[in-house]
Amino acid sequence: MEPYPNSTATDWVTYADHVVVATVTAEREMPLDDHEKETGEGSVDREVTLHADEIIWSADDPAHAAPEGEFTMPGFGWTLADGEKTEMVAEGAPRLEVGHSYIFALYWLPEVPDEPVPVPARWNSLGLSAMVPFDDGIIGNGEVMGEVVSPSQQRDLHETPAEDEPALEQTLAGEDITELESTLATTKPGVPEDY
Repeated sequence: MEPYPNSTATDWVTYADHVVVATVTAEREMPLDDHEKETGEGSVDREVTLHADEIIWSADDPAHAAPEGEFTMPGFGWTLADGEKTEMVAEGAPRLEVGHSYIFALYWLPEVPDEPVPVPARWNSLGLSAMVPFDDGIIGNGEVMGEVVSPSQQRDLHETPAEDEPALEQTLAGEDITELESTLATTKPGVPEDY
């Protein structure tokens, strides 16, 4: 399950703290735990470093100031089988590759110290539809599932949601950032549900 509803403009302005354009500048393979080291099976986590290029929208009372400069987020890592790594991807979602730019609807995730592995405070995407390719300043243009796609291909990757409001990825693919700014500025937040 994804952290929050995240496909529509209403989702973004209801649950996000900020919407930003950011470029992936580096990636880091996280250390294997004992099980993966011993068996050569499981998964390998990955952290990406991003540069916040532009703030597109902010909530009236965000939990945390928008990221400036570099920040980190989790990215899809690798599956591990017989000691061999294979890139992990999710259907229709960016993997977050170095050199590519994306639009993110972000929320601040406070520290979670009580998990089996503590989770530090950090920025996170609302979900898979809150990470949209944005190479060359065009919405829907760039990396998805480790491959470069065009805006028309981006539209075709997603089914129309059951809700009345269409997904941002589909309606704004091929547009520039001013269309997203206008959409978010004129969209009213919904009533947040507990997640």
